[in-house]
Amino acid sequence: MNHDEIRLMADIRPDAPPYEQEAKAAARRALVAAARPKTVKAIWRRPYSMVLAGALAVAVGATAVTLAQAPGAGPSGKAEEVVVTMPKIVNMSASEVLDRAAKAASRTDLTPRDDQFIKVESQTMYGSFGGGAVAGETGETSEQTRYLYRTKRVIWQSADGTRDGALTIEYLKPKAYPGWPIPEQAYQDTGTAELPLPACGTKIPDYMRTDYASLKNLPSDADGMRAHLYTGDRGGSSKDGAAFTAAGDMLRETYMPPAQRAALFKAVATIPGVGVIESAEDAAGRKGIGVGRAGLDGVRQDLIFDPKSYELLGERGIVVDESVAKSPVGSLVASTAQLSVTVADEAPAFKDKDGTTSSCG
Repeated sequence: MNHDEIRLMADIRPDAPPYEQEAKAAARRALVAAARPKTVKAIWRRPYSMVLAGALAVAVGATAVTLAQAPGAGPSGKAEEVVVTMPKIVNMSASEVLDRAAKAASRTDLTPRDDQFIKVESQTMYGSFGGGAVAGETGETSEQTRYLYRTKRVIWQSADGTRDGALTIEYLKPKAYPGWPIPEQAYQDTGTAELPLPACGTKIPDYMRTDYASLKNLPSDADGMRAHLYTGDRGGSSKDGAAFTAAGDMLRETYMPPAQRAALFKAVATIPGVGVIESAEDAAGRKGIGVGRAGLDGVRQDLIFDPKSYELLGERGIVVDESVAKSPVGSLVASTAQLSVTVADEAPAFKDKDGTTSSCG
């Protein structure tokens, strides 16, 4: 994996509710994930992210089944069956769920020093999109591909954003993107990759930083945190969508102190379009309550909270508009699980394949 691949951090995450057409797609998330040339892996990362936008109507769960053919692509070359389920929306306010999540924030409090690292273990599933390019000589368009690539990740990030970190990626068996065949390249990533992470925290605007030292200096009240979420140009044409994206970026593969985390959850409850899903499941199979929004790409993104402790479990993406998402309604097209967050004194000193360490450039 080369330096450019290590630095690939931006993927799309639209943000307008299907019931509120004024919202527009925003871009997101700034950590690091492996990708191959001519393949875009849609990862919830800063600054370009998928944004959550939602519906508050009551709906009944419905289930559908689709067969995704994978001719010659997988080891067996057989069709893969994907069961998709419509999200069930209930009469429970986002404010109520997020208020309980705010109260739960005080139960964990890590206090890393500036010279330490935040270590986060997670499991992820994201869409990988390829093809569609137009050849310069012939004018022909290459065949589009989609599949769901799955990983287990361990990331070490400097508490104050000034020290180089590290990332390990264990590649899991890919799955079909519902309604699409699995391409041959889906099986090319195998084993475990060890990647250096350059210290780039000071290379981005202060309002977009997510290192611990920056997060602990954010407002600890809901009004102040809401103002922060709407600060600066965060991409996209919807301020509400960008604000929701920013909230997710401050929770994903990082650690936010309890006071700021509580303020963040209360602030998220005030963002227009946020709604509740009764039952959601993270990438590790844990059941929870989803709070989210639906985007112009036809996918609803949810933050998932434990139904008893109201601690954050992970995120997911569910198709709500087949004509836009190009996948059956109810299809699961993204999923994460935050497995552990701890403090480490050091980060592994991984090297690039050429024996050098990476830089922000």
